[in-house]
Amino acid sequence: MANQTLVRVNKYSDKIKELPITKRISVDYPLLCRDDVVKKLASIANKLPGNLFLQVDSAYRTKATEKFLWNLRKDTLPWLAQNPQNGHSSHNTGGTVDVSLADEMGKEINLSEPFQKYYEEPQLISEKITPRAQELRILLNKVMVEEGFSPNPKEYWHFSSGKIYEEIELPKNQYYPLYLRLFFRVLLRLKK
Repeated sequence: MANQTLVRVNKYSDKIKELPITKRISVDYPLLCRDDVVKKLASIANKLPGNLFLQVDSAYRTKATEKFLWNLRKDTLPWLAQNPQNGHSSHNTGGTVDVSLADEMGKEINLSEPFQKYYEEPQLISEKITPRAQELRILLNKVMVEEGFSPNPKEYWHFSSGKIYEEIELPKNQYYPLYLRLFFRVLLRLKK
């Protein structure tokens, strides 16, 4: 049986940036993946040109997070979430990530420019985005695939590790402490 240990996505490389907490789907736990997946992400990040960083936007998700996401998106963007009644999401296994690129200052690079939202033009190849955004999408796809990740043809940012993992539950000790979860929720409300 594969190691089910979940670790922070940036454990093995300082060239991995995490999406800021106030932009994440869940503020209850850090961005986590299986240890072998995180090692692959570190290898990818270290292969990127010096001025580019790998940004992880989403990784492991609990069932509760998936349900929340489905309820949030089912009426407007149903293709962008897994209906929990139809099985589990690959994010529930710790083997899937949503990634982007960031610059040397840690600022996310818009890989959908001129669009503001990544899901407005989600496929890998698009004539509607800028040449630079297209070039960076292809670079990201190339380095992920070379490391064994499987891309989702409908979502340029979504990659599975290439292994089939079973769904896992997040141990209670990997959640943020309650005071931090409350603090992050307050930050989210203030941001709105």
